[in-house]
Amino acid sequence: MNIIKVILLKGEWLLDALKRMGHYMIPSNVILNKTLTGLGATHSEIHSKRNSIIIEPNVPVILGKLNENDNLEAVYQKCEPYNIKKYLQMDIPFKKIMTTPESFKKIRKAAEELGVNIYDEYFCLFDECEKLTQDSDYRPAISQPIYDFFMFKNKAFVSATPLEMSHPMFKQQGFQKIIIAPEYDYKKDMELIVTNSYYKRLSIVLDNLRDSKHICIFYNVTNGILDIIERLNITQYKIFCSEESVKKLKSRGITEAYSQIDYPLAKYNFFTCRFYSALDIRISKYKPDIIMLTDLHTALWTMIDPFTEAIQIQGRFRKRGDDDVTYNSLTHITNVNPEIPVLSREEVNRMVEQSAANYNMLKECRDTQANNLKRRAISDDMKNMRYQDLIDEREEVNCFAVDNLHNEQRVRSYYTSGEAIYQAYLSTGFFNVTYTNVTECVGEDDVDNVLGEKTEIGQRKKLVELLVRIDDWYNAGKITHDEKTLAREQLSTTPQGEFTISAYDKIGKDAIASAEFKRPLIARKVNEYDKAMANKQRFHPEVLEAICAEFPMGEYIPKEEIKQRLKLILQENGIQYKVTQDTIKDYYDVTVSNSREKPSFSLNSFKFE
Repeated sequence: MNIIKVILLKGEWLLDALKRMGHYMIPSNVILNKTLTGLGATHSEIHSKRNSIIIEPNVPVILGKLNENDNLEAVYQKCEPYNIKKYLQMDIPFKKIMTTPESFKKIRKAAEELGVNIYDEYFCLFDECEKLTQDSDYRPAISQPIYDFFMFKNKAFVSATPLEMSHPMFKQQGFQKIIIAPEYDYKKDMELIVTNSYYKRLSIVLDNLRDSKHICIFYNVTNGILDIIERLNITQYKIFCSEESVKKLKSRGITEAYSQIDYPLAKYNFFTCRFYSALDIRISKYKPDIIMLTDLHTALWTMIDPFTEAIQIQGRFRKRGDDDVTYNSLTHITNVNPEIPVLSREEVNRMVEQSAANYNMLKECRDTQANNLKRRAISDDMKNMRYQDLIDEREEVNCFAVDNLHNEQRVRSYYTSGEAIYQAYLSTGFFNVTYTNVTECVGEDDVDNVLGEKTEIGQRKKLVELLVRIDDWYNAGKITHDEKTLAREQLSTTPQGEFTISAYDKIGKDAIASAEFKRPLIARKVNEYDKAMANKQRFHPEVLEAICAEFPMGEYIPKEEIKQRLKLILQENGIQYKVTQDTIKDYYDVTVSNSREKPSFSLNSFKFE
């Protein structure tokens, strides 16, 4: 794809840069990389002198623009076909329709019934085009308009953070990529905090922002938002999420939940992913402090992509006048997981190829099957196959769904370590990053991970890994003895904690692993260890001294009395050893008296003098 870079000067808008290319509107057949958010791409199209259909990722964006422009027609789930037809028939200079991807078909149908050729008469702008890739896994209908999009004579993709797209039509139709290149320093300051005590660190950050008028927290899991509110005892909040989530929250008694921006902002404002991009959030008198949250323990889909979502999130807040600074601070708090599975591009491609082969094999079997019941059964099996998620309504490969698989692995790779996510942020070229790694030897998240294991074996395995880490940190001088003790005490509070710690201290990690982390096998090894240790400890000098002092020489002492006195000495020294009447022979040369009344030993000499 041909790439064209266009200079953007300080204080200029998108159209100012495009005019240098001789374009007074967004040109056709381009993927327009704005680089910066808020350059007025949507605004320019709304006010351009042509009919336009603008596809936006979600409803709040459309409603926000609708409030600012009288001539717009909004098309989304609640829109009636009658209203679309009525608008298409209006006698106005330039018609402007904004729609969600899922509702585009309503426009197509209305136009067909009226005999309007939208493909020739309208310019189609697909805004925030990276969402086609990012959202296709949980929102497959987002790519429904793509066949229509390529039928438009004039069209463009636009975003400040476009992703690479593999759809063959871009090449076939000669698309070009235009990159807006600001000729000034546009980097934003941000702090990246990597931790394994997620709530503890969030609490500290929020406490440092206690004087902030508006804290805007971007976190893509509604239950996680409620967990934060409850754990940190947060009041004065608003939650911005999908309509479905709003209903669920209100059924749980949460009244401050909204599916679109509700002003004024509260002290604490929580946003799920539908508010990460495209939307304009107005700044009042006070600038917000922005916090982005990733908690892999709660959900993998809380991962923030530094190359797209982080840039989009910081760009949601619109400047007042000439002030380029739209927020006070930007912070990303995240944990990491070195064991998160990450597939290479080649592995993803092989997986897709095999899924396609499996699907096509069944498809051929279905198509050649004469029996209707068998055909139906095969069709039902096909619906449950993984490949079903990678094809569209025409049973053709959805390129954006495949791109989504690659994109997911790319983002996952950043969260394998603090250094990896830090390097990803640096590679964006968009941020001045202050990197703070506050990973503790054993953090709250580590304990939660242990508790989150569904099996006792899984819990013991996690505990052993943490016990090894504690020893490694202590031996390397990274923690003190008191900190080591405290870390072990944290682990002891878990259901398998005390047993695993005791076994680890006695037989070590290798023996526990060889026992496959199974409690009975571990207990057997521990028992063998205890026996061996007790047998060794009963000959300790202090024990020998106590035994020597306990028994007089040359006197006949009842065997049972000797046994009980010897047993007491071992117990007082913490030695769990099975004492018999003959155990005394391990310490003394004896003469036996097998009297029927009182079988006795005469202790002749101590063997360890």
